[in-house]
This record gives sequence, structure tokens and C-alpha cells, in this order.
Amino acid sequence: MLVGVYRKRIAATAVQLAIDDPKLVKAVIARLRKSGDIEPDDLVYLDRIADNWIRIAEQNRRPQRA
Repeated sequence: MLVGVYRKRIAATAVQLAIDDPKLVKAVIARLRKSGDIEPDDLVYLDRIADNWIRIAEQNRRPQRA
């Protein structure tokens, strides 16, 4: 039971980091894949979350049309 709570906490922290600093998350995932520490399909969900937040940040930087 305690392990389940710990894993949920770690997952929530990882998702929050992907929201807060998506470019860092993408860089770390890319480095882990390149070094062979993770499989190419590992952490795909975090990669997608980071992509989504990068897209949102880019949209927010664009000037709003009146």
C-alpha cells in the first residue's frame, strides 16, 4: 500500500515538472534515451505532456488580435 502512494507521488511530481519546465523534461528524456538508460518508448506520456505545455506557452506568447 505504501509503495502505491509513493509511486503516485512520484508520478504527480514528474507530471508537474513537465508542466513547469517542459523543455527540461524533454531534454532529460532525450538524454536518457540516447544513453540507453530507458527504452525509446519509456516516458512517452511525459514527453507528450511536455509537448502540450510547450505548445501552450508558444500560443500564449503570440500577440492577441483584437
